[in-house]
Amino acid sequence: MTSSRPSRPNSTAKNAPPMSRRSARQQRLANREANRSLARAGTSGSAGGGMGQIMLWTAAAIVVGAVVIGGAFLLTQKPGSGSVPSPITPGVLTPADITQNGTALGLPDAKVTIDLWSDFRCTACFYVAVGSDVESKLVDTYVRTGKAKLVYHDLLVTDSNDGTTESRDAANAALCASDQGKFWLMHDWLFANQSASESPGYFTLDRLTQIGQLAGMDMTKFKPCVEQGSHLDQVKAELDQFHAAAPNAKLETPTVLVGGVLVTNPTVYANVAAAIDAALTGASPSPSASASVAASASASPSASVAASASPSASVAASASPSASAAATASVSASASVSPTAKPS
Repeated sequence: MTSSRPSRPNSTAKNAPPMSRRSARQQRLANREANRSLARAGTSGSAGGGMGQIMLWTAAAIVVGAVVIGGAFLLTQKPGSGSVPSPITPGVLTPADITQNGTALGLPDAKVTIDLWSDFRCTACFYVAVGSDVESKLVDTYVRTGKAKLVYHDLLVTDSNDGTTESRDAANAALCASDQGKFWLMHDWLFANQSASESPGYFTLDRLTQIGQLAGMDMTKFKPCVEQGSHLDQVKAELDQFHAAAPNAKLETPTVLVGGVLVTNPTVYANVAAAIDAALTGASPSPSASASVAASASASPSASVAASASPSASVAASASPSASAAATASVSASASVSPTAKPS
């Protein structure tokens, strides 16, 4: 028989929570776990960021340190301490067929002495010796013809600019070459291999030895002479000789005296030539064939003045190449009348 009463609800179904309540609880648990994950991730990220900052600051410190060390290194380097080229062969050579006597070039009894005070590192001296052909023109016009002799003297000025001794050592090397009768050959090689900016490093003892070897020196004599500074006393003494020969001259290179008279702006050929022409017109023959300054400086001041004659006479003699014999006689007369006259 079938009962008409409704079925009794299942006890299990009665005790189970509604579906909506279960879903909400599960959602809360999921959210809680998600928050925990985010917290853990945030903590890990903070630690990672801190480590990144440490690495960044470390790298920056390394870069700054490298810059400081590099700057200190550059500051401690001497100017011109970079690469120095190998020695080159001179493009201009002093004629070998002209009489040479140590640092003197030309006939010993030439009427006029041209005293050239120079520094092998000096770029203006290079200009006179090679760059502008002043020296070669003087040699061709006056020395080769026997009218004048050219005497080279060392006047060290460049070393004082950078605290080196390369001008001094180059001067010594030239005198070492002079011991072998090759001063003027070494003169040519040194000027050809100087620094265009007067930087040090070009005339170290090693490079001077190399230049001497290329120039054909007897290295058994030349090398020890350079390394031992055999002529340094002679080089040093030339400063006193310069002051004796030109007491009113500035300590600068190049300095040129013609017949004992200082030439203004000797880097201009015309200025030196005019002084020689004036000396040839009124000067007495050079008293000595010595290549030292003592020879040219030993002449009395009055003799030097007589050599240059009076200013007006010099101008008259040099300004008029076609002047008559009477003008020349007048110059000679004026020179002889007042041999002790002081230049105006």
